[in-house]
Amino acid sequence: MRSPIFVVICFAFLILYSCNKETKYSNIPKIKFLGLNTSRVQAGSDSTILIRFEIEDGDGNVGFGTKNLFLSDSRFNDTLPYEIPKIPENYNPSNGIKGIIQLEYNAAFLFLRTDSAHSSLDTLHWQLYLKDQAGNMSNIIQTTELVLFK
Repeated sequence: MRSPIFVVICFAFLILYSCNKETKYSNIPKIKFLGLNTSRVQAGSDSTILIRFEIEDGDGNVGFGTKNLFLSDSRFNDTLPYEIPKIPENYNPSNGIKGIIQLEYNAAFLFLRTDSAHSSLDTLHWQLYLKDQAGNMSNIIQTTELVLFK
């Protein structure tokens, strides 16, 4: 049977070790889809769709004041660029970051397709990815479906 002091020393070592251990992420950004604030929206309305996703980056160089977040609508072949703002140095992003980004998309820019099959109801999903300042591309994530109605 081990003595209580041995258990206390092992526990103290475990706490000390876990406190000094830094969480380190890959220098290639990683994103994970968290959700949309709605699953249905009126096309062309003044509603706002919130796209939430988590980000991890080991060197924290994802926000650098240029178009670095890319959003593609599943119905079309175009990709819209967005800017992740520069992360202030007082947050020390060079030690790595993990957080949540919420992208606001105005439904005023969403329209039903003009063919007869989609004249009153349409469905889309978005794909997103980002690039960091070093040019590393994150994984591509896909949102859940969003139903557009007239």
